[in-house]
Amino acid sequence: MEQLFELRPRKDLLDPTFEGYKLSLDSLPVYKHEVPVAVEHLKPNEEQVSFQHVKTFGLHNHLIDDPWSDEVAFFISKDLQIFKINLHSLVSQSPEFNSVWQIPRYLESRDGWFNASLSFAGPELAVVTDGGGVLHIVDTGVRTPTNSHLWQAKLSSEVLGKSDPFKITHSMLNATESNQSETLSILALKVESIDKVESQIALSVFGCNEKETPFISCLEWVQYEHVDGHWSFKQLKRLAIPHGLDYASVLSPGKALCLIAREPLGIVFDSNKDVAAPLANSEMMQDEIETKIAYTWTESPEEVTVGMTFDKQTSKHDLVVKIESQALKVVYKNQTYLVGELAHPISVGSSTWTLSDGKLEVILSKVDKSLSWNHLIQSDLRGRKVLDAETAADYESQAESGGRPPVFSSEQLEECDDMPMDESCIFRFDGETNEFTHKAILSGQLLFFTQSAPGLAPAFCLRHDVDGLIWQPMGDELEQSWGCLHTAALQALGYIQASKEQRKFTVAPPNMTYAALCDAFSHVYIYRQSNCTSTGVEMVHRPTGRRVGNIARQQVLNIDSSEECLGALATNSFLLLLTSSSLFAIRVNSD
Repeated sequence: MEQLFELRPRKDLLDPTFEGYKLSLDSLPVYKHEVPVAVEHLKPNEEQVSFQHVKTFGLHNHLIDDPWSDEVAFFISKDLQIFKINLHSLVSQSPEFNSVWQIPRYLESRDGWFNASLSFAGPELAVVTDGGGVLHIVDTGVRTPTNSHLWQAKLSSEVLGKSDPFKITHSMLNATESNQSETLSILALKVESIDKVESQIALSVFGCNEKETPFISCLEWVQYEHVDGHWSFKQLKRLAIPHGLDYASVLSPGKALCLIAREPLGIVFDSNKDVAAPLANSEMMQDEIETKIAYTWTESPEEVTVGMTFDKQTSKHDLVVKIESQALKVVYKNQTYLVGELAHPISVGSSTWTLSDGKLEVILSKVDKSLSWNHLIQSDLRGRKVLDAETAADYESQAESGGRPPVFSSEQLEECDDMPMDESCIFRFDGETNEFTHKAILSGQLLFFTQSAPGLAPAFCLRHDVDGLIWQPMGDELEQSWGCLHTAALQALGYIQASKEQRKFTVAPPNMTYAALCDAFSHVYIYRQSNCTSTGVEMVHRPTGRRVGNIARQQVLNIDSSEECLGALATNSFLLLLTSSSLFAIRVNSD
């Protein structure tokens, strides 16, 4: 069973006094340049009709950044040329767009293919796909603006299936423990019909069937070994993710993965050994647990409420409720109904319990109100977390009649709080044991993910209350239990993004001084954080006359183009936007 862990926000990165963004009418320098060749932009064909197909095509970012160089960016043209952009040249009249490699084209028609994708695995190594089944390992040389070295393919392979479309989501190059060789790990996303997935176990164990899940997202984990200058295939693992994949990365040193997805999911194929049985997951056990629910619980930012149902004639003298700083015990007559260690400390003096018509309600006051609880009591499967007290009552009434509780109505949520009905989770998957070792339930929406420092997995941004918090998955080299580190906060971004119905991309630079939300057409919204020094103006608090050095500001830009935005990239100085024929460079920070 996976070890449950929690995403613990750092209080020093949160700003409870944040009052909002001030609208700034200051203009920003915008440089528009025509690209040498139109940008590739493939769309789904008539057979690619699943939500995951639409997501894979529609949210593909055609601008690629390089973790090893903040002076360049890349895009792929419709004739499959890879172009390198010198970012410093974008403020001049002669921008530098250099073609560094031509992706081989084996077929004239690309119907049903994904858009070509590129990932940098090392300082001089890249992984490229044409989107139609061919994987290339490419020597890039040092990728600086002044290096004119043309890329060279070291290996081309159809290891993922001939003409099977896929998209590269992440790659990482690691030296082996003996330093005698290198291992290249590549993650590729495929969306396949259920009858085409090569699996060593029945897909029905994950609830898959042709009616409800005609298409399945598969994450292909391919490994190659580099010894004495030669590349060779090492291993392929396949994970089935019926309800779609939101995030996937390789964890350093290349022996585990970090995933964000909805359950159920699991490994279905391993080229080195048979997958004998599916991995245990909570949804497979749901029907067995349903009739054994002993209590329900719900939480708010301030407290956790536990509910239990007894005979209507039950009085307070029939119960013993013992509340301790991190433990709870409930005894009915002479039988213990609930006992164990709580997930987090509580305030005993502020906690209480009530009994009415046989319904016991225990109210536990949180000590740390910034934490969301993943569970009430460790390893106790008889409890069920519900949305609120009304839903808990539905569970109790349905339990008495032996039926299943209804799903809560979406009318109970505000529009900006809308989330998928099933919770997404973050997992650590161990490649040596083929098991999920760690799991955390995401308490907020996944807003976007962004590139991290070389050698690290990409960071991701989750909504926390109204803010957007940046989380960095840990590498496995650290001598501590695996988890994700809170590294930055973008004020009110969760609330803001929920209101932008036309948003296509959200990006933020490495220093997190601003966030940009890019609509599919025309509009860009820039939210400068209060720690951004490039404010351009000095603000004065009118009631007191106090001078405010740095404030949070919002700027809105209307891009001079009728074409759809195909890519967005944020650096510490520039915000780049890519359309089919043009590249826009917006000078956000001058320092």
